[in-house]
Amino acid sequence: MKFFPLILISICSVFTSYAQSIHEFVRYGTEALNGTARYQAMAGAFGALGGDLSSLANNPAGSTVFAYNEAGATIGVQSFSTTANYFGNAANVEKSSFDISQAGFVLVLANPSSKWDKIAFGFNTQTSNNFDKNLYAQGINSNNGLEDYFLNNASDIPFDTFNLDSSDADGQYARLGNRLGYRAQQAYLGLYAGAIIYDDMDDVYVADGLVDGGINQRHELNTSGEQQVYTLNFSGRYMKKLSLGVNINIYSVDYSEYKATSDLYIDELSSLKEVDFRQEIHTFGTGVSFQFGAMFKATDILRLGLNYTSPTYYELEDEYTDGLQVFYRQDGETKRGAIYPNIINIVDPYRLRTAGKTQGSMALVFGKKGLLSLDYGTKNYASSRVSLLNTSDTNLLNNEISNSLDKASFLRVGGEGRLGDFSLRGGYWSEQSPYKNAKIKDAYSGFSLGMGIRFGSGSLDVAYTKNTRNYTQQLYYTGLTDTAAINQKASQVTLSYNVRF
Repeated sequence: MKFFPLILISICSVFTSYAQSIHEFVRYGTEALNGTARYQAMAGAFGALGGDLSSLANNPAGSTVFAYNEAGATIGVQSFSTTANYFGNAANVEKSSFDISQAGFVLVLANPSSKWDKIAFGFNTQTSNNFDKNLYAQGINSNNGLEDYFLNNASDIPFDTFNLDSSDADGQYARLGNRLGYRAQQAYLGLYAGAIIYDDMDDVYVADGLVDGGINQRHELNTSGEQQVYTLNFSGRYMKKLSLGVNINIYSVDYSEYKATSDLYIDELSSLKEVDFRQEIHTFGTGVSFQFGAMFKATDILRLGLNYTSPTYYELEDEYTDGLQVFYRQDGETKRGAIYPNIINIVDPYRLRTAGKTQGSMALVFGKKGLLSLDYGTKNYASSRVSLLNTSDTNLLNNEISNSLDKASFLRVGGEGRLGDFSLRGGYWSEQSPYKNAKIKDAYSGFSLGMGIRFGSGSLDVAYTKNTRNYTQQLYYTGLTDTAAINQKASQVTLSYNVRF
């Protein structure tokens, strides 16, 4: 069920908001293998090669490798197959999407009479992350339910904070958000709809739905949107040996999430019969990073590359809506309680700094016969930082980042064989987990294949990539914190057309 909010209400940004956790920050700090078909087919191992539009975002010095002005674009189909194992039950969903994933150009100016014999200007845009994925988990949970989520949010909040008058539910929900934040809103939802109750005799909140038999729990998570990078490039070549380059990278984030959990209580003696909770979130914003790179032609065969990418500095905003429906048993009858506030909650902007990256590269170029290339680099995810409106929330989250995230290395290897105007390509890449606990998100690897053909001033390239990731998906940050074990297989087919002029 989707919500169509009508009222705009601004609330304070708080740490307990589900939209702000280290998992979301890792999402924007990592980048998938995307770009031109040639770049993907060689696993992105272009740090010492250059000469490809997507290689500009790898090593900015690579634009001087172009012999001619060049422009091109890439289209692709990306597919995700996600299997979730939840309390011994496996469920699989698949989703595919199509987009124009890359476009760019390079302009080359040659001056043979100068020691700086070539300079180049370039622009490229490509998808960093595609968020079009679905997840579905189902299993019998004998320990926790949505009632625990609302109960934990209500803890330590005095009951007289809440006015459960049904004539002004939206107004109460909005004022709680403005005054006390996200946790108070979630507690209000649970109390209003009847997922939890207040025991005035003992002055405690009570969640007594779970008896015997457990809960048939169903969890759905659908995400959409993308993270796009726009690269402005400048480079120069000195004495036909040393190339130096700089990039300004501008990022845009557009991420949407629809999360729905349904609890069906198996025991008919339970006070609760069914609980349905829905949330939607939209995160958007921009970021900027800088790159500095060098390439050196050591011999006719050996090329070396070195580059540094600064942290990316983001400013992000969140909007979210939620709603709750509860069927409960009372006096031998089934009754319904529900609240779907017609409100978009606008969270105050917050700043995020993701990890920088250092990379070294080496390539062997065998004339017109082919080449082999390797990139190796590191990113220190523990150096990521966030700045929220509340200083104590900022400190808590930054401490969690330092304690949970780690330094991670990555490796990319690619090769290309040429026969006249026809090329065959292949590649392999791997990356360590950004978490100290690799069970949260395991290291992952993938392979790629591709081919290309040149005809006159144009070229046509195609690539296929495939990788597998294993990670755990925690349902909620508190109360219902059970996790599903996820196996996600991603594949992509891309087609690029480039023209030299």
